[in-house]
Amino acid sequence: MHQAIAAWLTERPWRAALAAAICGTFSLQMLMPFMVLAGAIPVLVALKVESKQALVAAATAAAAAIWIVVSLAPDASWLIAGVLILIFGPVLLALLLKQTGSLNLCFQVAVAAVAVAVLGVHLGLPDPASVWVELLKRVIESMESAGLHFAGDTDAMIAIWSRTMWGALAALTLATLLGALFLGCWWQTLLDSPGRFGAEYRQLRLGRVLGLAVTALFVAAFLSDSALIASLAWVAFTALSFQGLAAAHRSKAGGRLNRGWLAAIYVLLIVPLSMSITVLVLAIWGFADNWLRPRTQTV
Repeated sequence: MHQAIAAWLTERPWRAALAAAICGTFSLQMLMPFMVLAGAIPVLVALKVESKQALVAAATAAAAAIWIVVSLAPDASWLIAGVLILIFGPVLLALLLKQTGSLNLCFQVAVAAVAVAVLGVHLGLPDPASVWVELLKRVIESMESAGLHFAGDTDAMIAIWSRTMWGALAALTLATLLGALFLGCWWQTLLDSPGRFGAEYRQLRLGRVLGLAVTALFVAAFLSDSALIASLAWVAFTALSFQGLAAAHRSKAGGRLNRGWLAAIYVLLIVPLSMSITVLVLAIWGFADNWLRPRTQTV
């Protein structure tokens, strides 16, 4: 089915642009699935057809999403910037992949770029957490108006949540960027060389430099109460969970992990109650894999 979808999208230039625009339109109602699709379609076009058509497809998706943003919140310039990053980011990564041929380099660049963005926010804003306070207050007020009441001190809850929001947003951004890149790459290899994406994905690793940075970050997180460190830890956990998932696929390909267990991991990742625990386990697996797997191993 996915091969047929990829073939249909790349047969005519207008098809990818139309599909990307539709996904962009629905991306704000159901953020992750449609936003990933809105980014994956231009990635497919960039790798299979040409860069110009990919940018056109990305532009139609962004225009559709921004139109929805402007109609709902005319002053939400930060949301418009987020839409542009989430849709054009995967295309830029795809163009890097086309030039270098290294999916792992694109993975590392995406992780580093999101981390730098988090650092820029915390250095550029005098009080990054305060940006979220008013928004969280409105959310709680609307939930209480709907009959959902919170026990305890809501001001204290808002203070805690506001410190974690930039990290959560960065983690969601990284997951969306990588999800779109990987889906678009998979579609392209289904058409040109089935099985190649899986072999490349199984070799994902942060590497020595990012691995050392992540290790130092986790040590600092235990010793510090810094909001910046906490936000960067969200990015690190997301990156390591992707590597942990790649390690799980490699174990399955090597016969060390049953297919049913791999399917169970994906199910646990989409169930809200088990998602956080599964991500944590995958992150621990990814951290161990980054340091324990031989650099020359290719499975």
